[in-house]
Amino acid sequence: RRLFIVAGAALGVVLVLASGGLGLKAHAAENPITNLSSSTLSKNPFIRLLCFFGVVRGIRTEREYLKRLAVTLLKKGARKIKRKRVEAICIPLVAAFVGWLTNWLAVQMIFYPIDFVGVGLKRFVTGSIYGCDVLQPHGLIGWQGIVPAKAAKMGYAMVNMVTSKLIDVHQTFLKLDPDKLATLLSIEVPELAREVGNTLFPGWSVALAENHLLPRLTDDVRRALLTFQHEYLASFVRCMQDNLGRIMDVDEFVTQYYVEHKPLLNRFFQECGKKELSFLVNSGVWFGFLLGLPQVLVWAVVDNIWSLVLGGLVVGYATNWLALKLIFEPVLPVKVGPLTIQGIFLSRQKEVSAAFADFYCTWLLKSKLFWEYLFTGPKRGAFKELLAEHNLEQIQKVSQSLGVRADLVDKEVLGDLAELGADRVFTQLPSHVHVLHDHIDSVLNIQPALQAGLQSLSPQEFEQVLHPVFQEEEFILIIAGAVLGALAGALQHLVSDGVRGHLARKRQEGQSVMNGK
Repeated sequence: RRLFIVAGAALGVVLVLASGGLGLKAHAAENPITNLSSSTLSKNPFIRLLCFFGVVRGIRTEREYLKRLAVTLLKKGARKIKRKRVEAICIPLVAAFVGWLTNWLAVQMIFYPIDFVGVGLKRFVTGSIYGCDVLQPHGLIGWQGIVPAKAAKMGYAMVNMVTSKLIDVHQTFLKLDPDKLATLLSIEVPELAREVGNTLFPGWSVALAENHLLPRLTDDVRRALLTFQHEYLASFVRCMQDNLGRIMDVDEFVTQYYVEHKPLLNRFFQECGKKELSFLVNSGVWFGFLLGLPQVLVWAVVDNIWSLVLGGLVVGYATNWLALKLIFEPVLPVKVGPLTIQGIFLSRQKEVSAAFADFYCTWLLKSKLFWEYLFTGPKRGAFKELLAEHNLEQIQKVSQSLGVRADLVDKEVLGDLAELGADRVFTQLPSHVHVLHDHIDSVLNIQPALQAGLQSLSPQEFEQVLHPVFQEEEFILIIAGAVLGALAGALQHLVSDGVRGHLARKRQEGQSVMNGK
């Protein structure tokens, strides 16, 4: 009878939509104010009969049936909860633990392991930035933290935002005073000259010049040499400032540095997103507990392992998804009564900007690292060429000041001499630039400008400071949480069944002993 009623209701609805819908619309257009019972559709006895016996009767009958079913299930569930009170209490508690565990696992998968762990038969390369591979965190068998695997992509995204939107690199380095740097570096010139001389001439000749020739120079010659030395150094600093793009790429420097120091990139995201990562983990407890409450009702009326497995899957999936949503959404502040709601990370823009700027200026944008990049980075060849060009220019100036005719000078010999000097200076200079670091860092003083720039970003732009670390492989993180939740639900069912069976056997043994007595 129930099947017949449902079929009649379905057929009635189909006929209403198919044969009477257009007529009803036309009738309504011609008679805006009318009773439905006077329409052509409502006068059709067949449709009225189907609607009455199918839809109306079916709804009434099924409503009573559903009421009876609901009451039956509630009574059954209440008896089961009363009988298995401990198991019922454990469900939301286990769901809270599963929520915490899946979210904690998601955070661990973002940052660890630093290096790939597994069978390295195949790694999937999705791109390359400055010669550094961007990898998928998963291989055929194994895993690498999302941030370490995509260090090139994430490092480049961060520094490119800094150099393209927040800081003018060229203008920043123009703040350095060439004369001040020349004065500071002049302290190291005697030792540098001695080291370069030892690579070009026999040791005895260098010692002879240092001990016997230099002390006999007149004061005028000494002042001339010091003036030339100062001008040489200052003019080379100006040459570096004018050719900064040729010898330095800050984007490349930071990207490659992050790839070589992956734990540092982890630390950057962990410091900037400290509260968000903590919320992601801890919120799993509360979301899991709340999602576990309806899971108790399902378990109470469904005697099947799949109720706990499905519940665990939902908890593992939903806790990760909800936490990620609340961290970054809504992007713009939304007024809800007296409250203003915004994504947790975005509401901390001022605080995160300070942490971001402090980290970059402490660990990356430092004079020591800039000089290391110039001497060892991909543009070291361009830096050596610039030094050789500067040497040649200075040699030509000295020749002109001494009145040497240009046609008597072999340009090829001068070029070789300039390159030889540049090669020797390039080799020895790294051990002498340490006297410049404190001054350069204090003059550049990038931290205030960087912090102010970050604070001025729109919420949509600022979101990209941290969101990429969650967007990358977000689906894998959520699915991993769902799978772990499902496994936890199955384990919970098996453990409860095992405990219940053990207790039942104990009671049966006890009853047998009593009967024997």
